[in-house]
Amino acid sequence: MIARMRPSPIAPLVVSLALSACDPAPVSNDAGSEVDAAAGEDAPAIDAFVPPMDWPASEVPASTEIEPGVVRELITIDGFDAPPNPTTSTDTPDTLDRARFVRFRASTPSEPRAVVIAMPGIFGGAGSFEPLARSLVRRSIESAAPIEVWAIDRRSNGLEDLRGLDAAEAEENVDIARGYYFGSDTVGGTAFAGFVPQTDVAYASEWGLETHFGDLRAMIERVPEGARRGHVFLLGHSLGASMTETFAAWTFSDGVRGSDLLAGVVLVDGAAGEAPITETEYLEGGGSSSIPITGLTAIRDTTRYVALPILGVSVYAQAEIVAMAAALSPDEVRMGDRERDRVLRTLLSATGTLPPMTNEAAFGFGFDDASNGLSFAAVSMGQPVGPVEPYDSVFGARLERPSDRTVTYTWIDAPDATPVEWTPLANLAEAWSSGRTNFAEWYFPARLSLDLAACGGLAIEDGAWQESQTLRCEGGAAMDAPVLAIAAGLRDVASYESSRLRGAPVGAGRPNAGATRDSDEGYRILDATTMTHIDPLTAADTEANVVPETILAFVSANVESGTTGPIDLP
Repeated sequence: MIARMRPSPIAPLVVSLALSACDPAPVSNDAGSEVDAAAGEDAPAIDAFVPPMDWPASEVPASTEIEPGVVRELITIDGFDAPPNPTTSTDTPDTLDRARFVRFRASTPSEPRAVVIAMPGIFGGAGSFEPLARSLVRRSIESAAPIEVWAIDRRSNGLEDLRGLDAAEAEENVDIARGYYFGSDTVGGTAFAGFVPQTDVAYASEWGLETHFGDLRAMIERVPEGARRGHVFLLGHSLGASMTETFAAWTFSDGVRGSDLLAGVVLVDGAAGEAPITETEYLEGGGSSSIPITGLTAIRDTTRYVALPILGVSVYAQAEIVAMAAALSPDEVRMGDRERDRVLRTLLSATGTLPPMTNEAAFGFGFDDASNGLSFAAVSMGQPVGPVEPYDSVFGARLERPSDRTVTYTWIDAPDATPVEWTPLANLAEAWSSGRTNFAEWYFPARLSLDLAACGGLAIEDGAWQESQTLRCEGGAAMDAPVLAIAAGLRDVASYESSRLRGAPVGAGRPNAGATRDSDEGYRILDATTMTHIDPLTAADTEANVVPETILAFVSANVESGTTGPIDLP
């Protein structure tokens, strides 16, 4: 086995390529499609002679006790009224002007000590926080100071057709999802209409920071007004950390500052940028050759969401299918799965027929950091059983892939690996495939990353061009909430220095009032750089994993006495 490597400089490039907003890879529901051509000439067709099925339209419950004492429930509330696309005059449908999140709470109703709102990273959904959220709630219950975690699904998640995945999970039959998304099957008489084209979501051009921060504020305001500054914490991962820090520096049109709604800020492997792009870059795009920027004109005209380069939008449905298969039938060896093998070939830079492998091994090769070149999506999840060879990933890293087509590959899970690794396969599989939402965000709004780039430094001056774009991110120097920053796979401790330097001491009336940002009470940095970028969210809740206990300690040190009071949720 080759040595695992820290992410190469190509990782930011892959993200920036994504931000150039490629259209989804073509996928058809019919046999003989583009998928077949990508799968390799010797790949047998999946269920080629099975007639189309009409599966029952089953659903998973909106509220579930996922482990003793811990409930997970999907909540939807009224959100920000986004403006129409000024180029097309297309307005966001009322059904999408909604704020949605997954609430993790104690099963015994109570007023929580604190609410931790979790903002996912690029291409991330609420499910990405599943293992961490459960750990935080479970530990808080055990310490007799229960908290809640609200993991955000950005409004773009409402565009996802999860009908086939929900039915597959409810019926514990992955073939339902395979047939619905990549075959000709129907669910409850309804066929998959295809992945949403850019032309159908012109309104998503206005889903930038103003819209998303309006949704976030609507969530926070479900907590009683007098409890927000003392009991609400905002935690962001990756690009979600950039959003979190920017929200804390934001001033709303009514004069309310983001940091005045928060008791503390947690940045997980991310932070706001150091300097803004120019107005010309914002409007027309450009940037350096390695970091292209899609400008506002193009976003409003054609490119409303971002798709992963090479892999496209369909990869998210396929990832959830592979995760569900690994969870339900880990030892099954499935041959001739065209779409799964197409994705694995792309990820592993492989050609021809892949060797047989269990569902666990297929999931492992797809997401483990030793084989997955997408460093912003990989975890340390164990090791394959079977011969491997080194290869140079199309995404820029030296990795490993299966090398013997005559061997059936299996998988050694993270806790049983040598040395022990961070994320059990079951944790990631559940995060991807359990509940009414999922790990991913299929249609990430292109406007969101553009707005963040315009807010770099969080010190926009009065009268600056950003004001004309309703970007009110001038308050970085006045941000007075305490900060916990966690450095993992894509950041090191030193990379948080610019974030540390731009804020204010902890504000008056807070538990650690007056603490400066060169102290742990004002700005603490946790070194978790032995983890990948995703591991802090998905790692096993063990003594070695200090992320949950550090977050809870930060909450405990900065929460006001008492509870939030009654929370107003449907």
